[in-house]
Amino acid sequence: MEDLKSKLIELISLHEGVKYRVYDDANGKEIKAGDTLVGHPTIGVGRNIASDGLGLTIEEINFILVNDINRVIGEAKNWVFFNGLSEVRQGVLVDMLFNMGRTRFNPSKWPNFFGAIKDHNWDKASKEMLDSAWAKQVKSRAERLSKMMLTDQW
Repeated sequence: MEDLKSKLIELISLHEGVKYRVYDDANGKEIKAGDTLVGHPTIGVGRNIASDGLGLTIEEINFILVNDINRVIGEAKNWVFFNGLSEVRQGVLVDMLFNMGRTRFNPSKWPNFFGAIKDHNWDKASKEMLDSAWAKQVKSRAERLSKMMLTDQW
C-alpha cells in the first residue's frame, strides 16, 4: 500500500502541479489581495480551500502550526538571552515574534522592552508591552502576554 501511495503522490502531483501559495484553480495564477477569483482558492496539490471546498483538518492546521512554531523558536534562539529565560517567558517572546515577524519585533524596534528582558525587569517589560501600538491592535492578546511576562505563569 505504501508503494501505491508513493506512486500516487508522484502521479497526482504531476497532473495537478504543486503550488506553495494559494492559487486560482481555474487559471493557475497565484492569488494576491484584491484579486477576483475565476475558480476556487487552492493550495498544495489541488486542495480546494474555499468555503465550499475541503479546507483543512485540525490535524493539518496543527501540523502547519508546529512547523511555524519551530521556525519562530529558531529565530528567537538568535537572541543570546533567549535560552536563559523561563519557558513561560520564552513562550511570550515566541508568540509575539510569531504575531509580528522579525522585521517588526526585534531589539532595534523594541529597545526598552528587550533591555528590560535582558535586565530581568519583568515589571518594566510587561509595561512596555502594554504601552505599544501593537497592544492597541491585539488588545486581549497583549494583556494576556503582558500578565504572563510579569507573573511567569501560563
